[in-house]
Amino acid sequence: MNRKTAWASLIILLSGLMLSTAHAARLSTALQVELQTAMLTYNDSILSDGSYLYLDTRTDTMRVIYPANAHPFIVSLGEHYFVCSEFIDDNGDSITADYLVRKIQGKYKVVQMIIDDRESLSKAMKKAGR
Repeated sequence: MNRKTAWASLIILLSGLMLSTAHAARLSTALQVELQTAMLTYNDSILSDGSYLYLDTRTDTMRVIYPANAHPFIVSLGEHYFVCSEFIDDNGDSITADYLVRKIQGKYKVVQMIIDDRESLSKAMKKAGR
């Protein structure tokens, strides 16, 4: 994702913040923007020619995926946050991407990207009482 695409996505995302869930609405708009910006900056740093290559550990294959959209949905876990996004593959199938974001030296940064494993994220959140 080039910078123009990233910022265009952020603008679209900001317009969708008002439609976010009640939980995410408890976060200030400024914090939501910071978290989404951290995700977009991270994506910008890992994409090559607009795509992302990763090892799918469920199928033991390498897969290429492309950013599709960012969701205004953010889940907090104490001082840490999960920010959601969506990618698509060459067949147009949707793949979720969840980013663990935390504050490091005063700035929010992605510390882990979880691809296509919403089930594990849900289980971890339940164990944490969320």
